[in-house]
Amino acid sequence: MRRLFSCYLAGLLLAALAGTGSVAWAGQPALRSEADPGPPAAGALPEAAESLLEQGLDHERSHNWAAAIETYHTATERWPSRVDFSRRLRLCEIHFKLARRYRDTSFRNILLRLPPEQAVELYDEVMERIQTNYVDPVPLEPLVRHGLDNLEVALRDPVFVKTNAPAATPERVNWLRDALRKHRAQLRVPDRTAAIQLALTSSELSRQAIGMASTPVFLEFTCGACDALDDFTSYLTPDKLEDLYAMIDGNFVGLGVELKIDKEGLRLIGVIRGGPAWEAGLKAGELIVKVGGQTIKGLSLDEAANRLQGAEGTTIDLDVKRPDGTTQSHRLVRRHVDVESVAKMGIVDPTDGIGYLQLTGFQKTSADEIDQAVAALSRQGMRVLVIDLRGNPGGLLNVAVEIAERFIDSGLIVSTRGRAAGQTQVLTANGRARWRMPLYVLVDHDSASASEILAGALQDHQRATILGTRTYGKGSVQSIFSLRSAPAGLKLTTAKFYSPRNRPYSEQGVQPDIPIALRSAARPATDGLAPPEESTIGDPQLDLVLAAAIRTAKSQLPAAR
Repeated sequence: MRRLFSCYLAGLLLAALAGTGSVAWAGQPALRSEADPGPPAAGALPEAAESLLEQGLDHERSHNWAAAIETYHTATERWPSRVDFSRRLRLCEIHFKLARRYRDTSFRNILLRLPPEQAVELYDEVMERIQTNYVDPVPLEPLVRHGLDNLEVALRDPVFVKTNAPAATPERVNWLRDALRKHRAQLRVPDRTAAIQLALTSSELSRQAIGMASTPVFLEFTCGACDALDDFTSYLTPDKLEDLYAMIDGNFVGLGVELKIDKEGLRLIGVIRGGPAWEAGLKAGELIVKVGGQTIKGLSLDEAANRLQGAEGTTIDLDVKRPDGTTQSHRLVRRHVDVESVAKMGIVDPTDGIGYLQLTGFQKTSADEIDQAVAALSRQGMRVLVIDLRGNPGGLLNVAVEIAERFIDSGLIVSTRGRAAGQTQVLTANGRARWRMPLYVLVDHDSASASEILAGALQDHQRATILGTRTYGKGSVQSIFSLRSAPAGLKLTTAKFYSPRNRPYSEQGVQPDIPIALRSAARPATDGLAPPEESTIGDPQLDLVLAAAIRTAKSQLPAAR
């Protein structure tokens, strides 16, 4: 695993192993709009909206695409009927993804160097996978239109042009952009052959206009087709595919940290027990300000995180700013890190034997970890169990089913429905529930995918009381396909999943039995240098959601006896 931190930060919400060599998860429709909508007319928006628009445009001018996206997301939530914001959001998302691709070493060194005929095969294979396996039938025109948009936007990016057409003049680039827009306006794509022909035509135009090879053109068409579908479908570069499989296995080479970008550097939002960072004493809430003696202030997340990469056994020097404002230097050695799904556990109420465990993901080892944790708590006198799924973004569907089977004797756990073979399934308990103690499950808005499958099954079977806030609402399954035409992958939405009572999870989530509107996620964001909120998780004196679960359990305990 090259980038442990990137997997968790990206919030990959795996939901299932489905089909041959594939894995799966959920999504919402992507915005479809013109590649360059232009700013709205002055005075067309309320004052507050105009202020947000100007903020977004300032971020665009400085190429701070992540900040621009966040600004336009806020604006679209406040003014959902304004297409101006949604269009600028779409434009910034294209720029953001393009920048990430061209910072990806495996994209530059492997995919950009594909022979032209192999790049054509790659595009054809991805389009074939979409036509055959995507959860809903998809017309080809939106896929090709997004490819044209990707290429047209890429031609405004200095890195893209310098990398692929260093001798191009601004006049020839503008001519090519105009020509691509004309093709877009006359788009007709009756079949996959026509889609490939249109990409070939765009490639030939690019060669004539600016001397650009066909491979970067076909890569933009390939990525554009994936971006046209939903938020959870994506094209995976070799490194991203490797990262994803490493996350599934729960085994990485790295420092054992989870990060988010901060205006001063990289904020630690999680430190994995047993990893190099944990052994060095680094803690969540601290801030990495220098890597190898060089400041990372002002870098994008990918740029800053890339500096932490390295081969197993190599060293790295970090300067870390602590909550009290002091800075400490650390030298860490990169090595394999095993990520544990059960992050915390213990008896939180010895008097009544109430146990607690925090589950942070659903990977291959998670069911065994649950067994070990519950057995250990039972030996300590546990009679009631609280399972904390707050902040848990999900993981493998089969693992969620295995864990549910530990607590549910029989009956449906989850069903999936899709078009392709093997995507419509009914998954049931095996009739051998291992653990029968009363259950209480904590959830929040960041509980997603496999977390929702587990919580929803326990709720529908009246096997557990759910406390917290409504979950994320990720109700679709993605499959991971390793592509034959290139050392890359496709993460494609292939099915939707439903609760035992046939409730769709998509955009609805799981409604708690006892709502508690408190912000207390397992991996909360932290601002400034205050001690992280994560330190309160699992502490019955400070974790108010857990305290509510304990009170509820104690009130119901006599009946449970």
